[in-house]
Amino acid sequence: MKAIWKRITSWIHQHLHLVTLSVLTSTVIIIFTYVMGNSGYPLPGETGALKQITDYKKFLGIQIGQIPDSVLMINVCYDKMLVPYTENEVPVGNTIITDRGKLLEFLTKAKAANNYRYIFMDVFFEEGMETEYDSALFSTILSMDRLVIPKHKGAVMCDSNLYRKASNADYATTWQALTFSRYQYIHDDDESVALKIYQDRCGSTIKRHWGGLWYTDNGRLCQNSATLLLPIRVTGSLLDEEGQARERNYIYLSADMLDLDEMGVMSVSEQIDDKLVIIGDFKSDVHSTFLGPQPGSSILFNGYIALTQGAHLVNWTYMAILFVIYIIIGLFYLSGHSFSSMVMNPWLSIVLSFASTATVFLIIALVASWFDLAFNMWVPTTVYSLYDTFMQKYNIYKNKKK
Repeated sequence: MKAIWKRITSWIHQHLHLVTLSVLTSTVIIIFTYVMGNSGYPLPGETGALKQITDYKKFLGIQIGQIPDSVLMINVCYDKMLVPYTENEVPVGNTIITDRGKLLEFLTKAKAANNYRYIFMDVFFEEGMETEYDSALFSTILSMDRLVIPKHKGAVMCDSNLYRKASNADYATTWQALTFSRYQYIHDDDESVALKIYQDRCGSTIKRHWGGLWYTDNGRLCQNSATLLLPIRVTGSLLDEEGQARERNYIYLSADMLDLDEMGVMSVSEQIDDKLVIIGDFKSDVHSTFLGPQPGSSILFNGYIALTQGAHLVNWTYMAILFVIYIIIGLFYLSGHSFSSMVMNPWLSIVLSFASTATVFLIIALVASWFDLAFNMWVPTTVYSLYDTFMQKYNIYKNKKK
């Protein structure tokens, strides 16, 4: 063992300039990856890696996206009403909205019971849509504890008082990655729904420092966004995937909850007892994810779940492992090596040439995803691909001079 360590230290002293450059490169990649990770946009390769590892888990029979008993999903996709719609205070016709009378009935009973853990009512009360229930409904919402509703950038709510109970419900995709995978907790100083629930239930929050250069949660370094692995997944005939109908793991507001209460089978109080209640439209408000189509309500609530699991916190052990891997890969390229030059056999050399930098980091991303860890392969792939190209051109130049 001493002999091996002596050879390693001797090699490091002989190639100190390469080691120093590789350590600096690794440090820059770690820092830049952290800064990029504070964005709410999905990163190149992220969704693909998540989809691959999900397919492997399905093949191995591992259950994904099970809803725990502590969570109650309520679907309001069929609880609708027709109301007049105005633009700039001018009537322009009618539109369909979620039945506010049914929402009022449910919230009145939930408020009286006051035995729920939390209610996230993913129903947006847009300006220009008024009903006879609004005054009583909005008053009930404002008077309830442990409840949050959504708001959206660029959209105005019909009652300004509702902003006291509202948090940001937006998320981002890019033209390269239309599938959702990453969720941001603070949007331009505006806290998200997930962060609001986290604050109310856990008494903690994410704080921005130096204009968003870095973030902390109770003094612990964290990121402003997280890759959502969607541990809670809504299933049912409304969200069939690959033509396979699955048993629904949600209930309907009127047809299930309120009817059971009215018939005396099970009261609203019993149904929401000690539950985290998520109310949303699971048919119309559906978005593309690496697990298939999912309701926006489910995605937003998974953002909260990620916070409770510490997915936003910097994992120092994971960072240390990546730091060492980056140093080793950096030394490999800076020493003038490439995968194709590792063997003399021309056929094997062709095979190894396919083991490019991107493939190496894709494998790392898949391994990390298997352990429910997010890995941004875009930054290291770009840096080390440039290293590889430069060193190969440099070697060609040196050989020509000889």
